[in-house]
Amino acid sequence: MLKKLAALMVLILFISSGIYIASAQESKLSDSVLRLHVIANSDDPADQALKLEVKDEIVRYMQAEFKDVKDVDEARMLARKNRGQIQKIAEKKIKSAGYDYPVKVFIGEFEFPVKSYGNMVFPAGQYQAVRVVIGEGAGKNWWCVLFPPLCLVSSGNRGMSLNSVPEAQITFKCLELLPQGVHVVNQ
Repeated sequence: MLKKLAALMVLILFISSGIYIASAQESKLSDSVLRLHVIANSDDPADQALKLEVKDEIVRYMQAEFKDVKDVDEARMLARKNRGQIQKIAEKKIKSAGYDYPVKVFIGEFEFPVKSYGNMVFPAGQYQAVRVVIGEGAGKNWWCVLFPPLCLVSSGNRGMSLNSVPEAQITFKCLELLPQGVHVVNQ
């Protein structure tokens, strides 16, 4: 009986440790990235194309702003500081495309589902993000990771993949910045 109780205690300890380690890794990941989330007005093809144009303008702007950023806290502070400029960039792009949709830019913590960027998988959870909502915000969305700069090197609608060199130029520095908890899967 004592052996069974000891074995049960070891099993419970092992399972508890695994759960703790998994949650700690997820926490480290969510605390070490800043994501970009752009939500289209609707699923109409024109609204989806507009969303990508807005995304491109914001990423282009943030690439210049984030080029010397060393850590996620600095990235978050810079995003908050530039929230008004991000909104102006989105509004200007929308107006130049012939639309009059309002734009809202939020910076905070948001729930994200499991998301893969090519062969990198980010688990579901709460992440700090710059969220840009175009018009009704009822359409499909686009997201990436602003810091470390994973979407800043991606040019496609699908995000980034370590296997698709034409779509993503990854430097060793980018690989060093990959936060703990990101799963890289071979395809």
